[in-house]
This record gives sequence, C-alpha cells and structure tokens, in this order.
Amino acid sequence: MAERGEDETGLDRHLAVLGDHGARIGWLGPPEQLRRRGERRRRNGRLAAAASGLAVVAVLAGVYATQTVPSTEPEPLASASASASASPSPSPSPSPSVVVPKVDPSALPGVPTRDQAVWLQATTTGGYPLLTALPDGTLSAAAEDAATDGALFALAPVSPGAKQYQLKTGKVGSGGEPGCAVRDGDRLAITACDAASEQQRVVLNGRAAPYEVVLGGRALKLTGTGVTAVAPGQGTPLTFIVRGRAEDPFG
Repeated sequence: MAERGEDETGLDRHLAVLGDHGARIGWLGPPEQLRRRGERRRRNGRLAAAASGLAVVAVLAGVYATQTVPSTEPEPLASASASASASPSPSPSPSPSVVVPKVDPSALPGVPTRDQAVWLQATTTGGYPLLTALPDGTLSAAAEDAATDGALFALAPVSPGAKQYQLKTGKVGSGGEPGCAVRDGDRLAITACDAASEQQRVVLNGRAAPYEVVLGGRALKLTGTGVTAVAPGQGTPLTFIVRGRAEDPFG
C-alpha cells in the first residue's frame, strides 16, 4: 500500500509538471483535469478486463453444458433394410389329408364265422387296400378293383369258443385244402395249416371292428404297396367284409 501511495504521489507530480508545460504551450489542460482523465482510463480498463473475464467464463460454461447434458433427441428407428433382412417365420406344415372311412353294407361289426369268406380291408387308410395272397404264396396288399380270389379269407377258431384263430384262405388250393397265413420272421406267407403252430396264431385287438390283426405275435400293417409285420399297437385296423361262403372241407 505504501508503494502504491508513493507511485500515485509521483504520478501527481509528473502530471502537474506536464500540466504546467501543456498550459504554457496550449496542448494539455490543468493537472487536475489530467488526473481525472487518467482515473477514467484506469477504471475503463478494469471494467473491460472484468467483462472479458465474464465472457470467457460464459463460453466455458456453455461448452461444459453441451458436453454433459444428455441428448433428448429420440433414437433413430431401425432401417427398413434391417427389418427386411430378418428371417421370416416358417410356414406351418400342411396337415395330412384325412381319409374318409369307407362304409360297406357287407361289413361286419364283429368277428366273422368260420364259414364266411371275407375281405380284410383297411377302410381308414388311403386307397382302402385289401390283404391278399399272391400266386407265389406270399402275403401282400391289393387295391379293391384289382382283387382276386387271393383276397378271400376265413377266420377259424383253433378250438370251439377260442379267441385265437387261424387265418385260412377262402378258396382251397390245388391240393383241395385251404392254406393258412404264417409269420416267418419278417416274412408273411401262406403255408399248410397247422393248428399247433404259434406262428399261425391270430389274435384280434379291439372290442369291435375294425380290428388290429396280430399274426404270430406281430401286427399286420397294410399300405397301398404291401403288408409288413410291426409291433402290436402299430398295425392297421382292418374291417371284415363278407364276400361269400368259404371253401373248407373240414369246416
């Protein structure tokens, strides 16, 4: 503070000298006027410096606000190309066609008698195939419009009142006797009848027609192209359709 007082005293002396000199030559005003001018210049300089400082602070505050305040603009929507690239949902597989059950006036509601010649027909399977015996002695399936005498069978109980049967041909063979269906492994054929053979035993699964026919412990499964032996419960339900009288000299 002492130094500032000394500086102002020295300045006053210089201003006084300068004022006297100016007054003499007509350029400057009195010392008091020069002093007031100097005070105004110093005050204006301090105000300008303060204003510059405030401007710098305002600019820095604006920069900080733009960097820290989160943007309120909405997120851009997904592009059309991104949505188009999504894999479409797989179309559901078409349901399999339903086979209309075949109704035949000659169909039996139950088990045929041993003297009835019957077709064993799959009435709920496409094409309604028939069990048939081929000339080579094997069992197969045939369409109804291609049926021959090989599609005629008779169901004979192994003993009176028994629930086990033999499936005999409805027509006698060249030897004058009917043959019987047999399962030999996976092979299904017609052979000479033997009431003691377990492989010729037939069981009917079901309370009423159509029945699952189990031959030698395996169920018969018919398609439009043939017949196979499958596990019980997986066979084709078969309906007995009366086609005449069975030929059996021992019946």
